[in-house]
Amino acid sequence: MQVSGSNRGGSTVGAGRNRDLTRYVWKVRAYEASSPSRKKVQWKASAILGLQWLGKKEMAGHPATVVVPAVYNLMPAEAVALGWFNEIDALATIRHRMIEAAQLTGWDLFTFHTRHNLDAFYASTIAAVRETWLSEGSLKPNCIAAAVKQYGPLYEYNRVSARLVESLVFQSSLMNWLSLRAEETPLRFHVIGTSLLSALVWSGAMGFDHALGVATEMGSAWDARLTTQVEDQLKSGGLAKSDENIGWLRFRRVRQILEGRARVSLKAALADTPRVEAPAKPFWFSATPASEPALIATVNDVRVALDSMDLASWSPSAPKPLAADRPDRVRGWLVSSMHPAAGACRWSVYNFLLSTPTASTLFLDHIAALGRRPMMVPRPDENQERFRLARMKAARL
Repeated sequence: MQVSGSNRGGSTVGAGRNRDLTRYVWKVRAYEASSPSRKKVQWKASAILGLQWLGKKEMAGHPATVVVPAVYNLMPAEAVALGWFNEIDALATIRHRMIEAAQLTGWDLFTFHTRHNLDAFYASTIAAVRETWLSEGSLKPNCIAAAVKQYGPLYEYNRVSARLVESLVFQSSLMNWLSLRAEETPLRFHVIGTSLLSALVWSGAMGFDHALGVATEMGSAWDARLTTQVEDQLKSGGLAKSDENIGWLRFRRVRQILEGRARVSLKAALADTPRVEAPAKPFWFSATPASEPALIATVNDVRVALDSMDLASWSPSAPKPLAADRPDRVRGWLVSSMHPAAGACRWSVYNFLLSTPTASTLFLDHIAALGRRPMMVPRPDENQERFRLARMKAARL
């Protein structure tokens, strides 16, 4: 992959670079939609479910853990391209959040998320969704214009504030979507870093509008600090201090964090303490993948977690397992398959990637249930069979 006309390992920033090569900042190959083999997964699940102790209806035990990384997707239009919008229920949930976000921010998230898509195969699908939403009034021309004005250049896609809003919309929507379909399957979420905001919305501890404000404020502060760092880098290298050079260096810095090639620790600095409540549904939280998980169940837990948020959580490293987890606990990853964090998933029974509605349905129907232990319900004559030898001895007496 090339950035600003140079190889990924190099660093060439300047007005004289080949502008045609900036398109390769996004990808060098087409998106690959995640399409697991239904027969293969069902065969694995049915083979295990065929065992007698797994065939019981009454089940009780540990829930399946779903890991939610700090950032949901890596590339522009990725969530659309990977098939989320082929599921009507997921589409309705995400669209509702996008409309609400546009009303609060003034710019359109759908335009931001799809503007720099370079994949011709998915371009027609994205255009069809855009035309449909325009005709029904879901997309506002003034919000679209604002998104183009603020995030027009390619390098603006890695603006931290906008990426936090994008992840909040998708993650909170998909967590709700997944929970509604897991009524008979016990799940628990383990969120990492900035995905805490999505978990707070999902759990009812914070309203979506308030979480959006926190994401915007925190992201803007991080953007400013990253801009200061790259300006110092330009000054030390004797390069021109232009908006384009600053933008590409900032873009590359964020991309390096997302790919695990750099670690930048920036703590959250909020002007006011956010208004929060105790979560109606507790969840697990790690400030960074290397941090010990903590259960978030009270207002104080939420406040401590908010204070510990760090840009370093955008690292794709696998988080530490929960203390109650066995190494073979069923676990899903709520992250797009193009994200570096998806590398931790091997598409096994115990480590499943929830990148599309189809994959999520397979996980809930055939995989997540494997993590539960059967509730022993003795048959009416079980006690009689158990003490048969004792009865025989008594008869002889």
